[in-house]
Amino acid sequence: MLVYYTQQIKNQRIQFDPHQFLVLWQLQRLNLALTIGTTVRGLYICGQVGRGKTMLMNHFFAHCQEPQRIRMHYHHFMRRVHQDLNQTTGIEDPLSHVAQAWARQYRVICLDEFFVEDMGDAMLLARLWRGLFAAGVTLVTTSNTEPKDLYKNGLGRDRFLPMIALLDQHCELAMLDQPIDYRRNNTDKSPFYLQTEAPGSKLVREQFEQLTGTPIAKNGALSILGRDIEFVWRTEKSIVFTFAQICEGPRSQRDYIELAKRYSTIAIIAVPCFDFIPAKEIVHGVEETYQREHVIQQQSTLDDAARRFMALVDECYEQQCLVLVSSQLPIDELYQGRQLATPFARCASRLHEMQTWAPPAPDCN
Repeated sequence: MLVYYTQQIKNQRIQFDPHQFLVLWQLQRLNLALTIGTTVRGLYICGQVGRGKTMLMNHFFAHCQEPQRIRMHYHHFMRRVHQDLNQTTGIEDPLSHVAQAWARQYRVICLDEFFVEDMGDAMLLARLWRGLFAAGVTLVTTSNTEPKDLYKNGLGRDRFLPMIALLDQHCELAMLDQPIDYRRNNTDKSPFYLQTEAPGSKLVREQFEQLTGTPIAKNGALSILGRDIEFVWRTEKSIVFTFAQICEGPRSQRDYIELAKRYSTIAIIAVPCFDFIPAKEIVHGVEETYQREHVIQQQSTLDDAARRFMALVDECYEQQCLVLVSSQLPIDELYQGRQLATPFARCASRLHEMQTWAPPAPDCN
């Protein structure tokens, strides 16, 4: 891995970073321990957005000598876990059963973007990973959040604390705290896929048409997983949605996975500003009043749509599907809430990195 990293530097594809080099050295040591079969702790790679966490984990996965390994985005991992749990009806201790099944398939699990905000996931993670770690599975993961701050201020967080203890016990913490977001480097001469839309302007749509090609359908509906999703226009390889069409209403990660598989370019127009609008109603029980009110003050009524927007960008980034965006404000100013500030910063960083991707070849239809 170190040789590959130095070759990338020599070929001027990346620049040397001492923080990255240290983490890569830890990953190489981990790889060696796995190769000779010694007991080893995994690695929890933590840092701000754009510091190279995913790149380093991908280097490790590509060079790891353990054949029973898998690399997944955290959302995909949780989706598979829930699918497996749905097949354990009538089985005593279903989480233990799922953990054993995973441990038979994989000795190393690499998870990108470890981030816990769903209460259901928070409750099952400790029991699941207790079983995986006990079976000798090694975890390598990336996150913008240190283990001690995961699910911070979440409802019932005391039930998540055993998971934090497991991470501390079974993973070394590797920090990438350099001040540079590499995704934003060298974008000044790149194609411009992020547009701030002036009221009534047709410029953005015209530019999108130039990039995506002549539409073969306008104002139609696309069937995804048995549900219709309306779109503005589409070509063979590209599709354009309004923000309301793709990020509001009953949309899920599964929809975005399927869209990113079908299209090489997805455009989202009229993305709104996510103003901080405090939620007005308390919808949970009364036994945790102080904690609940603390959470409510950080949430916005627009956060659900923001989550869907981030999920779509994440999925497209994973599958190298280019995202084109027009929005009311520059992407770095769009999210003005508090609860999702960190994950939205990752979303903005990934959109900036897409500025370095080659322009899509317009369809000839």
